[in-house]
Amino acid sequence: MNSSKQRRSKKTATAGAILLAVMLAASACGSSNTTNGVVENPGTITEGPVVDELPNESGVIEPDISSPEPTPDSSNNVGSEKPETDKAIVAEGTYIGLSDSHSIEIETATDTIPLQITEEQAATLDSFESGAKVKFEYTEKAIEGETNLKQNWLTKIEKL
Repeated sequence: MNSSKQRRSKKTATAGAILLAVMLAASACGSSNTTNGVVENPGTITEGPVVDELPNESGVIEPDISSPEPTPDSSNNVGSEKPETDKAIVAEGTYIGLSDSHSIEIETATDTIPLQITEEQAATLDSFESGAKVKFEYTEKAIEGETNLKQNWLTKIEKL
């Protein structure tokens, strides 16, 4: 009788652990659904700044978009120039492929570079084969709130 009680207790503990793991995984994935920027679960509380418009394509807000007012440059064209940190870098390498739905990897002579891409670029890159030699151009964009971190954004790519 004692072993029966122990087995039942062990099964209950196992079932509880599995249930807890499933609940934690579900809450980590998020329970708020959005459609075209409209929150379907308004009871969800989020921390951080309120953002009026979110990008539809990549789901990533670029740091230069979130500033409320454009800053004038030296030629008095308000907001018409890219920030100084967004200079294009041209390189050649070997296209490795998609690392997820919004980024690719390209191996250069010195390093493997992860690059963020748009949906339009992803459609174009579907025709690229892994191992293809490419010439590409990208910019480094600072991540808001992180002084030492930057994201590489693909601007052009062509097969050689």
